[in-house]
Amino acid sequence: KIDLSRTFDDICLALEQRVQEPGVAFLKDNPYPTYAAVLDSGRLQQLLTNFVTNAVKYTHEGHIRVGYREENGGILFYCEDTGAGIPLEKQSSVFERFVKLNDFVQGTGLGLSICRDIAGRMGAQVYLDTAWKGPGSRFVFSIPLEKPE
Repeated sequence: KIDLSRTFDDICLALEQRVQEPGVAFLKDNPYPTYAAVLDSGRLQQLLTNFVTNAVKYTHEGHIRVGYREENGGILFYCEDTGAGIPLEKQSSVFERFVKLNDFVQGTGLGLSICRDIAGRMGAQVYLDTAWKGPGSRFVFSIPLEKPE
């Protein structure tokens, strides 16, 4: 049992430190002053950290925004950026192991596949929001809502 609003704020304090590039703002959308939920805060932090770490690699101006909201009987979390975006031909494979969009960017290509595995263990759906029309990318995971008694 956690206060998701407070936990999210704490996670964002750590994530904001990862955004070092001048001209890139870290933004958070925490819509609730308090929000009782039952979920694994460590796994939540892993997912958000992997998403933000990827966004940092590809975003050189604009912003990286993380947020959440209650939706369709669950909690939907997202990380959007104004970075390079993902070419249409690569979108279906971004959650596979060792997939890198750019060989000149640091990393092994495991972050998003790890996100998929963690989300699956939590009963969550994780996906690239291909309907999102902003610049850059928007990654989403949705966890079934479990309210404490």
